[in-house]
Amino acid sequence: MQQEPVDPVVQEIALAFVERPLLISEDEPFAPQVFDPSAFNPGARLILKQNAFADSPERDLTSALFPDDALYDVKDLVASPDGKTLLFALRAPDIDNVPDELQPKWDLWRYDVASASLSPLIADQQQAQRGHDVSPAFLADGRIIFSSTRQLKSRQILLDEFKPQYTALDEDLNAPAFNLHVINADGTGLEQLTFNLSHDLYPTLLPDGHIIYSRWDNQSDRNMLNWYQMRPDGTDNQLVYGWHSHNSGAEQSRVEFGKAIVLDDGSVSLALSSVDAPYYNSWPQRIAIDIASDNSQPLAGQTLVEPAQTPLFPWAFDNTGRTERAGAINSYVPLKDGSGRYLVSWSPCRLVVAEQVLSCAQVEDASELELAQPLYGLWLFDTVKQTQVPVRPGQEGLLVSEPVVLQAYDNGAFLPAKPTLDTTLIDENAAILEIRSVYDFAGSSSVDLASLADPMQNTASERPVRYLRLVRGVPLPPEEVLDTPDFAFGVSRRQLMRDILGTVAVEPDGSVLVKVPADVPFNLALLNAQGQAVSPLHQQWLSLRPGETRSCNGCHTADSTAPHGRVDGVGEADPANGGAGAMAPFANANPQLIALPGETMAQTAARINGVPELDEALRYIDIWTDPARRAPDAAELVSYQDLTTALPVGVACFEQWLASCRLRIDYPTHIQPLWSLDRRRFDGQSNELIADNTCVSCHSRTDADGNARIPVAQLELDAEPSDLEAAHYRSYRELLSNDNEQELVGGVLVDRLVQATDADGNLLFVTDEDGNLILDDNGNPIPLMVTVTVNASMRAGSALQSTAFFSRFGQSGSHQGYLTAAELKLLADWLDIGAQYYNSPFAVPEQ
Repeated sequence: MQQEPVDPVVQEIALAFVERPLLISEDEPFAPQVFDPSAFNPGARLILKQNAFADSPERDLTSALFPDDALYDVKDLVASPDGKTLLFALRAPDIDNVPDELQPKWDLWRYDVASASLSPLIADQQQAQRGHDVSPAFLADGRIIFSSTRQLKSRQILLDEFKPQYTALDEDLNAPAFNLHVINADGTGLEQLTFNLSHDLYPTLLPDGHIIYSRWDNQSDRNMLNWYQMRPDGTDNQLVYGWHSHNSGAEQSRVEFGKAIVLDDGSVSLALSSVDAPYYNSWPQRIAIDIASDNSQPLAGQTLVEPAQTPLFPWAFDNTGRTERAGAINSYVPLKDGSGRYLVSWSPCRLVVAEQVLSCAQVEDASELELAQPLYGLWLFDTVKQTQVPVRPGQEGLLVSEPVVLQAYDNGAFLPAKPTLDTTLIDENAAILEIRSVYDFAGSSSVDLASLADPMQNTASERPVRYLRLVRGVPLPPEEVLDTPDFAFGVSRRQLMRDILGTVAVEPDGSVLVKVPADVPFNLALLNAQGQAVSPLHQQWLSLRPGETRSCNGCHTADSTAPHGRVDGVGEADPANGGAGAMAPFANANPQLIALPGETMAQTAARINGVPELDEALRYIDIWTDPARRAPDAAELVSYQDLTTALPVGVACFEQWLASCRLRIDYPTHIQPLWSLDRRRFDGQSNELIADNTCVSCHSRTDADGNARIPVAQLELDAEPSDLEAAHYRSYRELLSNDNEQELVGGVLVDRLVQATDADGNLLFVTDEDGNLILDDNGNPIPLMVTVTVNASMRAGSALQSTAFFSRFGQSGSHQGYLTAAELKLLADWLDIGAQYYNSPFAVPEQ
């Protein structure tokens, strides 16, 4: 009789999984919180099973760490490449009568298979509790990459900005932000790698040595987990997949791109799921990130014959709440033995019929019936034989998840630190940002680049984009450090609080090359000659590591799905700006500036004149025009140093640029003084008053003699408390919020009322609930009176769309010359970054 072949995976190799109750308490179901990795769901256990036989013995690995019946949490299991170590995140039980900020934090622990022993990754308990640590993964050199709220480098940078050290919150202001860190296997050598203002999670080592991870893009209007990729030292950090694929779930349902799973063949998969998956279910997908950036968007030079996301298993699963007779999958792990098998957390399809739980196979039409509580157990799926074998049957009321097989596997290539890092920049904590052309949109130029770059065809004033502004999101502290009141953000929380890192001139061909602070998240804005943003709000944080040079082809539009922002343009269309064709001056340009083949104007200028640094001013010097052909364009300088009111915080730093330079604008300190600044003009001989252009001399409710009046243009610019928000100056709300038109009645300002009309201009009258006219004592209908709206003259987030204000100060405007160029720049900067009332929580007066 022929013996069954030996299957070491099934017979000899241990496996581990997490078991947790579906109910945390009597009326509180377990609910995974994708956007709060610090969330505590007590009741989980870490189970080690001897092998994949259904009746093999099991052992609870973690309960002995705590007193009997103590409820703790465990998650994020990962096996070492040699199969001898299990890493996981553990959260100790809550401590009674202790505030949230002093409760235990998530720690990383390891289980050694040979000695059957547990130990914390960081042995020093005080050091271990300095932040939440989750989502570990092994690097090829034995180090461990993980997600943490330690924010080690970010806290150091706060000190450089003369702020206290604290753990910043995510952009929802709900939980501490998690960033990727790396540490040696012995718990030493801790280093922060990423600097997102919301969470970076689930790092996974790819076969080529890069790290793929999930980033919570949560800036302004965005709220989604996408896949990013970087080198193990944090350089070459880039979006690789998912931005336009969040409706790619079953029935076009909303999904997030969580933990990437590397398959046996080196490709990548994902348990595609919704944030509120009703059945804890997912739709396992294989994702072709090597040829696509989104489900229907191939990389340049590639072709998609099917969607980039394809079902991993031959059975019909999905991520919605609809009934699938194949059952539901929570999580899975591939066996790395070439067999096409997976260890899967699977629940059969079950329905409630007349208060009885039945299999879906027992019901002819299950579409209208209620799904029963899931029964997740561990199963061995064979995709070749298309079989499912039980490994650990499910138990009522329990969820089995995160299966891990403790088998040896190839962990991928070793990538050393990026060899091109500049040591001088490292010493400055700086990096270099290169853009080939701001006019490049997915390989197509929005202008005639050759003409625009030619000084004999266009002058500087004719170029639509003149400057680039870099803006940094301000890290906001938790309440126990400082409670930031809502009014501090102003009329809109869309951009929370912002610092300006500075501006730099854009070269005639649209290219930019500039030194930037390293390890600081920033976004970009393209500016016109007046310093107003002409590009939409950039809703993706960029950051560069010290010494790194990051090059990109150009910009992108919100409605374009084309790959963008990829390192050195790999996977993108060829750049619109190919650079110089030979070693020669650019066409009709200054013959002193010899370009090398392929160089942009910014690269040539930086090579010859040095790398530009960010500036507080709008500063432009025409180096490109050949003086033998025509006069160079006039130099431009609009500097905050020219203000006669309080300068934005940080202006002096730019006199000798440092990576820590920031500009901060607060409305009470820097904008309000513009309205009260004495702008009277006197005759030089007689000292007679010619004109009083002081803003509040006209835009206030009283004249110089104290008499009540209607403010000019229904606009008040005084510093009295606003009736809309007492913590705001009246001027702030008058500029940014719609108001009611007022009139003077008996020496008192009151809202002006007019009779309402319908869409056709017909007068309206007061009616009862049945629509019948209500008559006055004389039998006449009563007019329906309404206030008259005065629209705000400014728009938070856009100086360009604040034309009702800026047009008055422009050419032929009624207020031309009233405000200086520096003052108009100050207003444009402040509006573009969000028109906040304060841009630092530490600038808000104590309430």
